[in-house]
Amino acid sequence: MLRNHPVRLTSYIGAAVPLLLARWPGVDWYTLTGLVLAIVGTGEAAQRLEDAKTSAAQQAPSPWDEAADRQRHLTAKEAVTPTNGT
Repeated sequence: MLRNHPVRLTSYIGAAVPLLLARWPGVDWYTLTGLVLAIVGTGEAAQRLEDAKTSAAQQAPSPWDEAADRQRHLTAKEAVTPTNGT
């Protein structure tokens, strides 16, 4: 799940922090600061993972490129044929 939905998981953890503080208001600031920094770090890692996936998808060839090449090839074949007189 972490590999497929890292941003969603990070948002759930971030949403749980206020609930935990409401449940246990006596949490010291050092623990809270560590928790917030862990959430920010996890969010940064998730962002980098998503950027890597986006970059890989942009580098992959599109299936529409092959179809466009076939269409160009067919158009070139139709342009010069002995039956149409050109």
